[in-house]
This record gives sequence, structure tokens and C-alpha cells, in this order.
Amino acid sequence: MASSSPYYFTFDWTKPVLIEPIVRIKPELGIQVTYDSSSNRVTDAYAAAGMFRGFEIFMRNKPGPDVIMLSSRECGICGEHHQFIERIAQEMAQGGNAPPPLGLETIILANDAAMTYDATAHLTALGGPDWSSLFFKVAGYFPSQIYEIAQQTPLSKVAQESQAFPMGAPTQLEMAGVKLKTVSDLMDALVPIIGAYFLEGAYSWRILHEAELLYYLRVPHPITMVPGGIGVPATVENLQRYFQRMVDGTAWLMKQMAVYEYLTLFLADYNNTFGIQALYDKLNGTLGFAEEGNRPGNFVSYGQSDVSEAPSVTPSSTSVMPYDGTYENMGAWGRARVVKPGLVIQPNSNSPPQLVTNSLIDINLGIREFVESSFYTPWYENGSFNSEVPSSVSGIEEDPIGNKVSYYHPWRKWTMPNPQPRPVPMAYPAPYSWAVSPRIVPYQNHKPITNLFYNVEADPMAVMYAQVLQPQAPTPIYTSSYPSGFEVSYNSNEMSATFYLPTVNSPRISLPPEFQQGSEIEFKYVAPYALSGGKIVTNAIERMRARAFEAGLDGMGMWIAWMSAITYLKKGMTQVSSMPPSSWTYKSNTNTGVALGVGMKEAPRGAQYHSEVFATGTGVNVPAINPQQMQPTTVNSGPRVKNSYDDGIQTIKPASPTHGAGTFEEVLMGNPDYNMPGTPRLTVIPTEQWDGFEFAQTLRSFDPCFVCGVHMVLPNGRARYITLGAPVDLSNAIKAFYRFAMKVK
Repeated sequence: MASSSPYYFTFDWTKPVLIEPIVRIKPELGIQVTYDSSSNRVTDAYAAAGMFRGFEIFMRNKPGPDVIMLSSRECGICGEHHQFIERIAQEMAQGGNAPPPLGLETIILANDAAMTYDATAHLTALGGPDWSSLFFKVAGYFPSQIYEIAQQTPLSKVAQESQAFPMGAPTQLEMAGVKLKTVSDLMDALVPIIGAYFLEGAYSWRILHEAELLYYLRVPHPITMVPGGIGVPATVENLQRYFQRMVDGTAWLMKQMAVYEYLTLFLADYNNTFGIQALYDKLNGTLGFAEEGNRPGNFVSYGQSDVSEAPSVTPSSTSVMPYDGTYENMGAWGRARVVKPGLVIQPNSNSPPQLVTNSLIDINLGIREFVESSFYTPWYENGSFNSEVPSSVSGIEEDPIGNKVSYYHPWRKWTMPNPQPRPVPMAYPAPYSWAVSPRIVPYQNHKPITNLFYNVEADPMAVMYAQVLQPQAPTPIYTSSYPSGFEVSYNSNEMSATFYLPTVNSPRISLPPEFQQGSEIEFKYVAPYALSGGKIVTNAIERMRARAFEAGLDGMGMWIAWMSAITYLKKGMTQVSSMPPSSWTYKSNTNTGVALGVGMKEAPRGAQYHSEVFATGTGVNVPAINPQQMQPTTVNSGPRVKNSYDDGIQTIKPASPTHGAGTFEEVLMGNPDYNMPGTPRLTVIPTEQWDGFEFAQTLRSFDPCFVCGVHMVLPNGRARYITLGAPVDLSNAIKAFYRFAMKVK
């Protein structure tokens, strides 16, 4: 190749191509993609986790205080969320050792600041650049007509298509002193380092991070949060410091929702208002961004933002209650959360996604984990448990309220690594991943309602689908009103959730006039299934929009917790911890005489899960027998499961038997059982130089721990580095970056 070319290699897409690692995801992720140039789509995909980390093994037999601190080390980005749910799991194993009201609200203040910080970091620096003009203009990835249309499309025109701002949609935005008036302005603003969105977003995630630190003191490894409470009290002084940051953060969250609402409506272009769909139909016969990363509507969300005082809900017959840390009440206190839990299933291609349950007990009982395609020895096989599994674990037959527990539930799972060489190319049935394969059997009223198990999506898209469908649950919720005056309403007919944020006045984050009316501003999220007329369930850019709106909902959680904390201080209720660790008592609550617990909540990536089997006893030396963790990335990256299983309750089988693929695999290769084709090629650079950017862009839309660089391992074994996903060497990337900087300057 000529020396003047910026390309290192050309790519042979007639063979499977391995893109690895997609870094800053735990465990490290590689994907193998088979592309069919005749259909312009991915026809096969494998997602492989490339690293075994061993937390479930080295935390065995560690005392409770050590486990709570070690749990945060599972991630260098969002470790505080691991510690949060490990706290819940241990509080449950202690029979319900819940923090006092002020202690709980203090924890939630830190938690919700962490959620909004991490969402902003992703939408600004980790996933956001994929949607900037770096790729629509400078690097030449997408058709040049898209950026040209964006230049000619004022935000006021996109606002007319939006349902998100019932009190008035902004017609322009200002960030870092730059006025954003067109869609191309939004794309320019998302450029890293120099874009207006990036600059103001970087400030905003910093001050939200500072708000979190007021109570955790150190992140991502807090030193203050333990079962039963937190070591830093919410005083008037540090609540004032938090308030200053919450005001700026709230102003930012409002604008962040507007940016991704407008960008999504423009790029997905469901009604072909802007011509993006028509352009792609003309180029390659696809719907463009509306199909990128589309998959069936199977989702799980555990909810988040526990409350010390339950909301009033309609209908009043639906049980809700303050958080008390007990398993038996987990369904009720889970529904009281500001962000509601839910298991959403789309039974077939002709039906919309449906909320099966909003009970955390039902969701927990339905969880199964398999190692069919993973580098582990099965803990249960051919009708018996492996001899390595302790009887106190293998013998668990009941949850704490007497329901049957599957052989494949995390409480009975025993982690036994079985390292093997990974096949290249990867091909089922040979094992190819260190990730296990989580799947869910739908339950209602603590019983399975089908013998099918589903691969589900765990991310902010799952969160928002669970919100809009709350009225469909066996315990339905139409409205949820909190004592502090905030309310969320849910409409499953139009697939919407409506919530409010207070009107704020920040000298640092300027707001459009539409967000400065009255005492509060109304926001409305409408799911993409409704926006598309029932044709599209989800896609990559919709995952970005969902994250922005979940962050807005988490922002409302901050205000609820702050106002509750103020109320408790006024009443003199200053206690923030229930008891010293020396008094922690782990109590038998199942048939093998051990203490079971489970922690479930949304982390920035999605639904995060810890289960615990503890020995019984009192004090700081009671050991964990079987700590297990199931991250949202594990839910999404879990490899193929095609077999049927006797799970101890019934014989279960995959809902999508044709390929049995996991979620990451499915968003690339499609799902033939739902008549969903694979992700189309959207970029227009020459095929021999194309690097499959759409696939990294799709996967990065899931997760705030994706960064924008991958190694490409080609069929001939050579590797190259792609900076920011662009097919140029580093020196050329820097030159292109600064050429663009001079243009926008």
C-alpha cells in the first residue's frame, strides 16, 4: 500500500473478523463478526470475555467486613455500586439490618450522585464521541449527506417531533458559552476535548462526583458504607455542599436529556421526517440507525434509589413499603424505589414488550446461570452436584420464604475455572468465553409461568422499558407520589413515563427559557417501540437516549433523598448506623442452616446482582461461604446456550433456540426467531479499509466502561490499534483532530 495512505492494513470481510479487546469492560470483551456483503448485514457473531478475575473464589471464607470492602474492588469505575448491593445482601443475611432513615437517605444521596456522574461521563466521553462529527464529518465514516442534513436541520424542527418536554421543547441550547441551534451543532459539541457538550459535561460530571465523595469519602472504593448504615452523617453543612452541586447537576441533566432526545429523533428518523431513513434505503435498503443493534424486547431492571418513607401509589392495593433489608418484603420495598424494577419480555415478533413482574423476589427466583459455552466445570451435571460443592450450598432447596430454588440459581452455583484454549475462529459448541450465561425464567407470584428461559438486556434501555410498562405488572403501578412532593406517572398504552425536576438557577450551567418555568419542569420518556409504530424495539442510539433519561430520573432521586434528609435533621433523627460490626448477626434462613442474602439494583451499566451464602453467627469473623456476582455486562455478554435443562423445578429450554445467542451476540447478528436481521453496515469507507466501526459503536452504547479504542485481530493473525475507532494511525488521528479544532474555533 502506498506510504501516503493512512491505513495500516486492508481487511478481508469474507472471513470472520475478531475485534478484541473492547477494553474497560469487565471482563474484557472481544467479538467475532461474520459479515455478508450481499445482504449488507452481520450474519453471525460471538462475544467472548477474555479474562478470569476470581472474585467469587478468593472472597470465599472471608469475614463479612472484608467481603463488603473487597466487593468494591470488582471494578475501578463503579465499585461503589458493587459495595452498595453487597451491603444489601449482607443486611438480608442478617435478617434485615437496615440503616436508620437518615443513614439510608445519606447512602442514596451518594448513590444517585454516582449514577448521574457515571451516566454523564459515558454520554460525554466514553460513548458520546461515537455520535460526534468526528465520525459524521472528519473521519468520513458515515455518508456525507447526514452531516449536511444536520447542518440544515434546526433544533426547533426536531423539537416539533418530540414528546419529551410537555411544558415546552427547547429550540436552542447553550453549552460552554456556545449556542447550539442545529443538529450539526450537537454533533460538533460532542467532539472530545474541544466540543461544547464535552467541556460542560466534564465540569458537570466532576461536580456530581464531588457530591458523591461528600459521603463515600473515597470512590470507587468507599470506606464509609457498611451493612446497617454509613459512617458519615448528613449534616446541615455537608447537605449544603451537596445542594450546590445538585443544583448545577440538575441543570445539566435537563440539557443532557434534550441533546440525546434530539439526536436520537434525528438519526433514528422513525417517520422519515429528516431523510436519514430514505438515504439509507437508497444506499443499501436498510432503515439505517433505527436498525443498528436492534434485538427483541427482553429486558431486566432491578430498580434503584431505596426510600425510608414509602410513596403512595395507585392503585392503593399494590404493596409498597420503606426499605427494611428483609427478603420477605423485597417485592414491596423494591416497588417503592424511585426507579422501579421489572422483567420485560417480548413473547414473539408480533407482540409488544410486556412487563411480566415488578417483584424483585420473582426476578431473583427466575435467574439461571449456565456454563455451556464457558471455561468452567459445571457445578451441576447429569443429575448431581459436583463433589467440590459444599452440601450447605448444593443442598439449598428453599429461599428464605420457602420457594423452590433451581439447581442453576446463583445461591447454588459453585465457581470452578476450567481454562482452555479458545478456538479461532470461535464456533459453538466449543467453549469460548470466561463469562457465564445468565438467563431468566419469567415468574409471577413466586412461580414460573413458562418453561422458557430468555437472554435479556441489562442497561438503561431496560430501565426505561420497565418504567413505562409498570401498569402491566400483576401488582400494577400507575402513579408513585413521594412525601417530598415528587411524582412519577406511568402509561403503558403510550409506553411513557413522566417525572419532574425542580426549576433551578445556576450561574454556571445556563438553561433555555423552556426549562425555567414555574417551580418544576416536566419530562416524559416515550419508549422507541411506541415512537416507531411498533416496528423497532431498541437500537444503539436509543440506548444513549435512555441513559440520558434514566440520569434525569436518578436526578429526581437525589432531590427526594436530600429533602428527606433535611426533614429527619429537623426532627432530630441524626442516627446513620444501626449497630457496630461486632453486633452483626447472620441468621439461618434456609433448609441447610445458612444465611442467604441477595443484593439487586441498577448500576450505571445496568442490573447488578450479588448473592450471598453466609455461615451463621455474630461478630466480625463470620465467613462468607459462597459469594456470587452477576454484573450487567455478564448478563449482556453471556455466550450461547442452546440446550434444555432440568433445573430442579421443571425442564426449561431457550426461548430463541435457533442460535441461543447472548445479548451482545444478538444485537450484531439479529434474531431469526423474531425475524430480526443483523446490524447493517452504515459507514461508507471502502470495504477493504472498513473496520466494522458500527459494531463497536453498537456495543459501546450499552456500557459506560467501554472506551474508544480496540485491537483488531485479523484472520492472518496481525493486529493494529484503532484510536477512537477511526481507521487511521495515531499521528493522522491527531492531525485530523486539530484540523477540526481549528474549524470549530
